[in-house]
Amino acid sequence: MIDQDIIEKLVYFTDEELDNLNGKSKIDRSIFLNGFDDVVDCNRILGKDEQFAIRKHARFAAYPKHRHNYLELLYVYSGTMTNLIDNQRVVVNEGDLIFLNQNVAHEIEYTNENDIVFNFIIKPEFLEFVSSLNGQCNEVFAFLIESLYSSSRTGEYFVFKLQDSEIIKNYIDNIVTTLYLEPVNHKVKLKLLMGLLLVELASSTDYIVNRIGNDDQSQIMEKVYYYIKNCYTEGSLQSLADALDLSDYCLSKIIKKHTDHTFKQLIQQQRLKQAIILLQSTRLPVAEIVCEVGYENVTHFYRIFKSAYKLTPSIYRERYLGAKNDMVATSYDIG
Repeated sequence: MIDQDIIEKLVYFTDEELDNLNGKSKIDRSIFLNGFDDVVDCNRILGKDEQFAIRKHARFAAYPKHRHNYLELLYVYSGTMTNLIDNQRVVVNEGDLIFLNQNVAHEIEYTNENDIVFNFIIKPEFLEFVSSLNGQCNEVFAFLIESLYSSSRTGEYFVFKLQDSEIIKNYIDNIVTTLYLEPVNHKVKLKLLMGLLLVELASSTDYIVNRIGNDDQSQIMEKVYYYIKNCYTEGSLQSLADALDLSDYCLSKIIKKHTDHTFKQLIQQQRLKQAIILLQSTRLPVAEIVCEVGYENVTHFYRIFKSAYKLTPSIYRERYLGAKNDMVATSYDIG
């Protein structure tokens, strides 16, 4: 349950909302990739090191058709919100949540005083953290993981009806409370809460009441992502194609269409992500990590790693641990 003091802040008119009421607000096109397109760029509204943000949606305005290069989650705390997607009105009521994939073109109709909506802006990179928490294979998990590999997919969204999900509502209440009160280490707490919220959503397909993008190929891609996540050390395109009863050529075309990458590239990305986790969380020698993630040639791994991260594995570990120690020291000083 959100504290009454915070609720009062939610209903309070912001400067932007007052401008909307007075007809003064205009779309700030500086947040777009360039001044002529309709794609809102997360790198222009988030800080360099920020992977997500949570804001109250500004009321008393309609937002024209636009897209994003990030995932957007809109939670209706009270009232209602209507999106126009592919010329269809998608109404999201109190206690509902709509999850929009990258590049979904949508409009938002005018919202009134009682329409309190939270807008979650999530960079695809944040899903690397989420994927490490989640071991499931379903359409929501595939939806999230696909955003890591491709920004070209369009028209995908889910609507969750969450009135009966106390767990998810509690996560959202805690996120809002942390956002407004900003306790010590609130950024770390928000990251953990956001991760848990997304994992719980991926576990709650029973609450989905509307979805777009769940065609046969999307179902195949669910299995592809699950396979890559769990079999990245020894997996092969041929073995996966055999398991799916497809030719390797056909499967390659589907993967390329949905991700803009080859199967080999996806395997390599997953191996590097796992290597990063091991570098950050263990003291294993780099040579052992190379074997753990499925490579046999240490020199080859170094070349791939440096190409991806502009650092050698050893230097990456040193810098990560140094930054972590600095953060702990700062936190101790504050406390």
